[in-house]
Amino acid sequence: MRKLELLAPGGDIESIKAAIVAGADAVYCGLNSFNARTRAENLSFEDLHGLLRIAHRHNCQLFLTLNIIVLEQELPALLKLLNQLVNTAIDGVIVQDLGLFYLLKQHYPTLDIHASTQVTTHNTGQLEFLANLGASRANLSRELNLTEIKLMSDKAHQLDMLTEVFVHGSNCIGFSGLCYFSSAHGGNSGNRGRCSQPCRDQYQTTDAGAEYPLNLKDNSAFSDLDALYAAGADSLKVEGRIKKSHYVYRVIDTWRKQISRLEQDLDLSSDKAPLYTVFNRDFSNGYLHGAVGKQMYIDNPRDNAVQHFSQIESLKLLQQGESNQALPNIKQALYDEKTEIITTVAGRIANLSLDKPKIDLAFSGKQGEPLAIKVRVSEQSGLIADRVLEIASEDNLIASDKYGLNDAELQKRFSSFNNAEYQLAPLSLNALNEGLFVPFKALTEMKRSIVTWLNNGREQVEEVTLQQVRQQLNFSQINCTQSNLAQTELSPVKSSVAVTKFEHRPKLSILIANRRDLALYQQLKQQIGDMSQLRVYYLVPDAIAAEQEKLTLLFKREPELIPWFGAVIMQPDFEAASALLSELKPKLIVTNNSGLGLVAKQLRLDWIAGPYLNTSNTLSMQSLRTQGCVGAFVSNELNKNQIKGLKVPRGFELHYSIYHPIMLMSSRQCLFLQSSGCDKSVMDAECLTVCKKHTGLTNVKGVDFVIDKKRREHNALYGSEHFYNPHIALELNRQLDWLHLDLRAVATRSELHQSPLETIKAIDTVLAKQSETNLHTDKQHATEDIDLLSSLESLMSQTTCVQYRKGL
Repeated sequence: MRKLELLAPGGDIESIKAAIVAGADAVYCGLNSFNARTRAENLSFEDLHGLLRIAHRHNCQLFLTLNIIVLEQELPALLKLLNQLVNTAIDGVIVQDLGLFYLLKQHYPTLDIHASTQVTTHNTGQLEFLANLGASRANLSRELNLTEIKLMSDKAHQLDMLTEVFVHGSNCIGFSGLCYFSSAHGGNSGNRGRCSQPCRDQYQTTDAGAEYPLNLKDNSAFSDLDALYAAGADSLKVEGRIKKSHYVYRVIDTWRKQISRLEQDLDLSSDKAPLYTVFNRDFSNGYLHGAVGKQMYIDNPRDNAVQHFSQIESLKLLQQGESNQALPNIKQALYDEKTEIITTVAGRIANLSLDKPKIDLAFSGKQGEPLAIKVRVSEQSGLIADRVLEIASEDNLIASDKYGLNDAELQKRFSSFNNAEYQLAPLSLNALNEGLFVPFKALTEMKRSIVTWLNNGREQVEEVTLQQVRQQLNFSQINCTQSNLAQTELSPVKSSVAVTKFEHRPKLSILIANRRDLALYQQLKQQIGDMSQLRVYYLVPDAIAAEQEKLTLLFKREPELIPWFGAVIMQPDFEAASALLSELKPKLIVTNNSGLGLVAKQLRLDWIAGPYLNTSNTLSMQSLRTQGCVGAFVSNELNKNQIKGLKVPRGFELHYSIYHPIMLMSSRQCLFLQSSGCDKSVMDAECLTVCKKHTGLTNVKGVDFVIDKKRREHNALYGSEHFYNPHIALELNRQLDWLHLDLRAVATRSELHQSPLETIKAIDTVLAKQSETNLHTDKQHATEDIDLLSSLESLMSQTTCVQYRKGL
């Protein structure tokens, strides 16, 4: 029988220990930096070493979360961390940032790479893309149903990858990695581990009568274990790194027993009562069964345990005809249950000590014989048998009155054993004659042998420096070129590399989304003529399969229109998009979905990474470049200094969206059920392809939001104002190749004061004038910039650029 892994959350030391003794096969946890749960207590590096010892003694693996997007300025600190981590016994690292995938594959190949749920993996192309980046497993999007999980697992196994599926804990209403709600409203980015969960906030009562219209029940696949096994899932992942140890113990223990029943071919339990005794918002398996709809919502973000058991007791009394009897004190009973779990956990983890093992080094030898070192590693608790190693130098000891192997010299040579992992005892030199010496290279070799033995046979990995990484980047920039990059009219080499510092100015691109917008496109063609100076992207809807024939006709008729693909492309639409590109073979596409980036590379098409691929550092660009990408949109979450620090690979285009509706989340769920209401209680195929609605939400602080659903597109939540950042056109104009205007019809408070055509022409005129001011004196330049900025600001009203000012 294929083994199922039970993967537990570990937000602090006690929770990790609780997961281990409850029967977890693996635990995922984070350090104090570079992980997506900064609200958890997390671990120090010394803690990590101790927990690795405990986990491995209990046949449990430990995975480290490094699942945030990384800033350019953080690369030195990231390398410092990886240089330490690579020489530990860590079993895997969980990653979101595309640059970190590249760094791990190129420089730390011994570290096993797991793709985080933040990568939003939901089609087979994305799996292959991740496999190319070195991932050995992928945590699938939580929104997938059993049929989709089966398809993804089959593909993963063909690629020699594993799949993880969330089976218990909080549900996100937005696709993970594509939620900017907390970032745009509060400045706490989910892509940096600081999500403040505004989806759980209270709102003014909606037309549907909800006060918490974005709040979902918790996920529970407890009754679906056999179906998940049949679907090929390899790892069952429990959410909850901000939960305490009693929660982790109860959930993991309950799931361990359920998995044991499956392994023993026994009937599965349908009793979820133990899971209801710890924090929950009630449970739903709606995503797993494709029953996405109203039953997945709950109008209460707090703990549902008391309400759940109160309802059960009320029903019992009603059935017994005793409805007038007082209910037992459910709250006290649950408190007592919690206390009992805490006591049980405390007892079971009491002997799981993090105390560092002690290393004793005993040196012996006399003249003419090899130097011998006896190494003894003993646990402070005394519960584990000592490990002993005896080694001898290849060189014999010789007499020396100048460089004798005294205590001070040997302490200096072996002091590094007193570290985050071990405690070095005072050296023993009683059996070593005085006035003797061996070459220092012999000591170095003996020390290396001890380190390898301590690491269970793994050689110590040398440190990687930022200079080494950048040297390899330079080599890659010369040798890694896209097949048709040189001859295409859209070659990024023309936009930035072939021009001088003062001649360079960013060009404009726009995004349109429907056939009505094509009138603007025709006007631009007539008035501008040379469309190589202006790119027009056309949004391909999410439901590509339903539009494939029409899209084929459109792009054949208008070959200069550039296809723009969204971030969420489910498998049938991924297959339709692949067929579309195979037939059209456009010179260039923009995609926010890495799966179509893979298809573009296979078809030898140039592709640009859209803003929702969260590009935030040089290594991300290089990672994309290795997959055939010729340019990328900078993440919308970065500020001026974070963008300014980017070192762009040679010949790689840098794009920035200066005007767009602020998408806070994209959701597979219907956002109208709890807001304006809907006749359907469960979503069906027509909800995606036919439904077109628009409404608003207002939270209790009076902040407005927009829910917008276009035909053939997923539900989306937007801010009430468009993002508009004219400042960057003047502040970073020499660094950017393309400035972008998203002209899709998403109704917010923002207004264009002119027609879209006149707005485009006005911005283009300002950019041309601004490039000319580079030839003026500083005083003239400053005066000109103030006037040009004023011109740009006057084009639009009721906009915001708070994200640009704050950054990550």
